[in-house]
Amino acid sequence: MVKEQILLMAFDLFSQYGIKKVSMDDIARSLSISKRTLYEFFDDKETLLVNGILYNSQRLKENLEELKKGPYTALDVILLFYMEIMKRPRWYNKQYYEDLKRFPAAMKTNEEVKNDFVQQSRDLFDRGVKEGVFRSEVNIEIMALLAKEQLKMLQPSKSFCNHSNMEVYNTVLFTFLRGICTEKGEAVLQRYAVKLSYHLQ
Repeated sequence: MVKEQILLMAFDLFSQYGIKKVSMDDIARSLSISKRTLYEFFDDKETLLVNGILYNSQRLKENLEELKKGPYTALDVILLFYMEIMKRPRWYNKQYYEDLKRFPAAMKTNEEVKNDFVQQSRDLFDRGVKEGVFRSEVNIEIMALLAKEQLKMLQPSKSFCNHSNMEVYNTVLFTFLRGICTEKGEAVLQRYAVKLSYHLQ
C-alpha cells in the first residue's frame, strides 16, 4: 500500500513539475514519510520511474481487459477506454518527457509499454474488422503504428494553443477512427460523439 502511494504521489508531482525538479525529498515530504522509508522501496529516482511506468501501464491494461470482456464492439472498447483515460485529464507535461530522456532504463521501459500498446491496438483493429465496424481493406499494422504515433499528442504543441487539450484529443481520435469505420462503425462513433460533445460533419 505504501509503495502504491509513493508511486501515485511521485507521478502526480512529475505531471505538474517534470521529473528533474522533483527530488526524492519532495516526494517523501509530500507523503509525510522519511526519505529512509522511500529508499526502502526504491533505490533511486530511476528505479521509482521504471516502477511507476509499469504500475500505471498495468492499471490501464487491467481496465482495457475488463472492457474487452464486456458486451461491446472493438470500437466501443476503444472509445470507452479513451473516456476512462480522459477522466484524469492532467497529462504529464512536456517537461516530463524531456526529463525522461535522462533516464535510459525508464526510457526503455516506456518504449516497451508503447510497443505493448501497438499490439493491443492491432488486436482491437483486427477484432473490429471481424465485427464489421472497421473496413476490411485497412492495413491493420499501419493503423496500430499510427495509434502509437498519436500518443505523442498527449501534450499538444504550441500550434494548438488556441484550442483546449480535450478539443485537440477528440478531433485527432474521431478523425482517425472515422477514416477506418464502416457504416456500422459510423453509427457507434456518432453515439460517443454525442457523449463527448464532439460534432461529426
